[in-house]
Amino acid sequence: VTTLIANWQSQKGGLLHEGVVPSHAVGYFMGFWAWDSWKTAVAYARFAPEVAKNQIRAMFDYQLTDGMVIDCIYSNPEENNARDSKPPLAAWAVDEIFTHTNDTAFVREMYPQLLAYHRWWYAKRDHNRNGICEFGSVDGTAEAAAWESGMDNAIRFDNAKMVKNADDAWSFDQESVDLNAYLAYEYKLLKKFAALIKQPFNEPDYTAHVAEYFFDSETGFFFDRHLSNGDFIKEEGCEGYIPFWTGIASREQMSRALPLLTDTA
Repeated sequence: VTTLIANWQSQKGGLLHEGVVPSHAVGYFMGFWAWDSWKTAVAYARFAPEVAKNQIRAMFDYQLTDGMVIDCIYSNPEENNARDSKPPLAAWAVDEIFTHTNDTAFVREMYPQLLAYHRWWYAKRDHNRNGICEFGSVDGTAEAAAWESGMDNAIRFDNAKMVKNADDAWSFDQESVDLNAYLAYEYKLLKKFAALIKQPFNEPDYTAHVAEYFFDSETGFFFDRHLSNGDFIKEEGCEGYIPFWTGIASREQMSRALPLLTDTA
């Protein structure tokens, strides 16, 4: 709580709402990043929910017309990074705020923007249109695509190549387990929000088989998959934990993964 309060930043310049910076340690951390914002909003929801709401609003102030939420924003908008997005945890943050406040008005306010962001992933980050998305970038660089994952130096991306989806949309040539687990959770929450505010919900459901699709029965763990041939990229990374966190993994998959997670060697 002390760290969160110390990193609180008032509305200033291009930061149109208050929020929380990741760190005061160096100058380039004096902005708001997308998934940092969703996480800090979840924490602030417990003791200062109005700050949490404004943290989310700050990022969505810069949502693009196609639905994309950009990576990070600064008080000087010329420094903003729109080369990539970040993992889709905004709906989780809104749900946590609702859990602690019962504020349906905030859910109603954010729902159209959350829905547009959810649709953006399938429009701009699903190279082969199979309902399974990839991390990517606007400018076609692997650097920005790795940033989009939030795991800039992840081993799973060491041999990844970029494939073009549109003039402003590129993907890694691999489908990522964490991204699709997050999207499955987001789909569930959007459906919940729609019912809460009495809106129709007719989004295609690509989520039912995500856990099965990314689970390697031979290894007993979740991995990314190559676009070209579907082969697993067998690096046991923390991205493989996410299906458990989002609640889409089965008990059988958890029992298979436990030896790897508990083996001290």
